[in-house]
Parts: sequence; structure tokens; C-alpha cells
Amino acid sequence: MTANPTSYTVLITGASSGIGYELALCYLKQGAKVFVLARSEEPLAQLTQQFPGRCVAVRVDLSDADDSQRAGEWISQQVPFLDLAILNAGTCEYVDVNHLTREPFEKVMAINWQGTVNSLLFCLPLLRKKNLHEKKSSAQTAQLVGISSMASILPMPRSQAYGASKVAVEYLFNSLRVDLVNEQIDITLVRPGFVKTPLTERNDFPMPFAQTTAEAAIRIMRGINKRHWLVQFPWPLVWLMNTIACLPLRAQVWLLQKISRNSKV
Repeated sequence: MTANPTSYTVLITGASSGIGYELALCYLKQGAKVFVLARSEEPLAQLTQQFPGRCVAVRVDLSDADDSQRAGEWISQQVPFLDLAILNAGTCEYVDVNHLTREPFEKVMAINWQGTVNSLLFCLPLLRKKNLHEKKSSAQTAQLVGISSMASILPMPRSQAYGASKVAVEYLFNSLRVDLVNEQIDITLVRPGFVKTPLTERNDFPMPFAQTTAEAAIRIMRGINKRHWLVQFPWPLVWLMNTIACLPLRAQVWLLQKISRNSKV
């Protein structure tokens, strides 16, 4: 974060619960001005009451292009630029291959993929304005952060929709690195493992090395502050997932079939 946190402006999507809410809380406690975006109003209202003047709540459905454009235009009228945009909004729906339907794919891609694209459409111009506004100063350049998942590394059971959406997000952000190289916008991808959130409370399977949202937020902020390209945690799960990913595809699939509820191996 900048040396003068009171002049630092952050935007966080999916800020009504989980990692997004915890990150918003952390940046607000450090003195930043934070735009918190979500569909749920009540948690956002709690933040604005706790940090009046510095927390700005924006109720928006990021899966809706028109609503996202409206929110982006309003934000652009409130601030000249953004220092940091964290595109965190997301959901998870598991797929039952024995009763395959379109619904989980539509739900997940609407927010995880299209919501990310819709957010990018109004965040990127504001990040560009940051660099133009302060190009002669010693301030750090703008930064764009995308929240992915460890599920993007391997073909996990029942994760056909969720995993595919996160792989798409990672490709998008890594491709942006190439095209934005001359604009000096730092890009960070975050791959959390299991984090204890209202979303993961629905999981009906063990979550190894699960962390609290507070623990996750600290790790993410540390990586953002260091301008890391990739932030992954917790390390035991990172090591395990990446080790399996180094195996031939046949071996990867065989191992993952062992933990799949659909497996008869």
C-alpha cells in the first residue's frame, strides 16, 4: 500500500461476505478509501456505518452488463482514478454428471466469468487514469488483482463449471499482462485454497488446510503489497496440487478419480 494510505483508493467486488468483506475491512482499517461492490446491501451498510466517508457501498449485479455499466459510470463520477481493483466476486456450483443440467454452468459463468469481464470494463479505464494522473510522481503504478482458485490447477471432481470459470479468468489476466506491458499496470492473480466462508459452508467434503477469511486476507494483502504475479496458499496444498499437476495426465486423472464420489476404481 502507498505511504499515504488516506489517499489510496481501492475497489473490491464481491465484498458482502467472505474474502471480499475481509479485504475491505483490512484496507479500511489502514485508512484507504474503499468502494465495496456486491448484490447484498446489508453487509455493505455495516461497513459504511463503521467507516463513514471512506467506505462507499455500490449495490450492483455484476453479471448484468447494464447494471455494471451504471455502477461503473457512477464510480467514475466519484473518483478521478483507482489505485487498486480487486475483482473477487464469484460463486461455486458443483456439477452432478449423472444428472447433467445447464444451470450450474450458467450460474457460475455469469458471475465468475462475465462478472469479471463486466468489472474490468469500468475498472481498467480508472486504473489507466491513475498512471496518467501520477506519471510524474514516485507513487506506485496502478494494480489489478483477480481472485482465482487452486481448482484451476487440476481437473477436480464435480468442478467442471467452477474450475473452467477460474481457468478462463487466469487466461484473461495473464493475457492482459502481455497487452498492458507498456501501461505499467501491475497484475496479480490469487489462488486461495479452502477458505472458511458462507460459500464453502455448503461443501459436503473435507477441506484440507482450510483457513479463516482473516488468515486469507493477510496472505492476499501481503502478496498484493509485494506486487507478486501469483499469490498461492496454503503452502502444503500448493505443493500437493502442483506436484500432482507435474504428473502425466493419465496419472493425474487416476489419482483424482480416487477421491471422486462417482469413481468405482
